[in-house]
Amino acid sequence: METGTAFAAIALAAVASDGVCTREEARALRRELEFRYPYTHMDESAMGTLFDQLLRRIREDGHGDLLTEAAGALDHQQQLTAFAVACNLVRSDYRTTPEEEAFLEDLARAMDLDAADRKTIPHVLTILYRDALQPHPASTGTAG
Repeated sequence: METGTAFAAIALAAVASDGVCTREEARALRRELEFRYPYTHMDESAMGTLFDQLLRRIREDGHGDLLTEAAGALDHQQQLTAFAVACNLVRSDYRTTPEEEAFLEDLARAMDLDAADRKTIPHVLTILYRDALQPHPASTGTAG
């Protein structure tokens, strides 16, 4: 599998991992890929064809074999980026389902990521995307 196809396969499988592709996830998928090489050089038709082929494979065979093949096509740095993108995509609709968590574990195993990477990447994304300025119920009172 070519590296561009492998990276897209992981991203698309992340979005499809819970069986639902929300509008937020579709937007996030597009945002994650549209400014990366080689996708910047692909027109809408080529991207559609790539996604159709990958979705067909996910529907027919599940994501297990696809993840194994895709992970094997990427070097370690590409795998880390693909894992971070997948973590970001499953969180793009502000909720993570048990199916999505299982997908991320399957992906980490397919990539043979060490425990630190498996824990650190999702943790950093949680920190990055939490609404840290939102008042907590206990802190809404005024100081006297």
